[in-house]
Amino acid sequence: MRPGLKKRLFRLDHEGWNNPWYGLVAAPVLAALGVLFGQLFGVHLVSSALGEDLIVVVCIVITMFIGFTGVALVDMNR
Repeated sequence: MRPGLKKRLFRLDHEGWNNPWYGLVAAPVLAALGVLFGQLFGVHLVSSALGEDLIVVVCIVITMFIGFTGVALVDMNR
């Protein structure tokens, strides 16, 4: 992994980003997308309420990691 990508993904402040608005705009959009995916797929994958909630959490984490990686790559190229 390139150092510029690590700096953008693993820091909690906005110092590593060229445009700090990327993180502020992308975070709620990606979280909402993860909840949507989790609600759609959770009903079909498991039969318990706890399992559905866990599927939603896993989908949020995966969506945010993949989404922020994409946003970081866009930010690195600008």
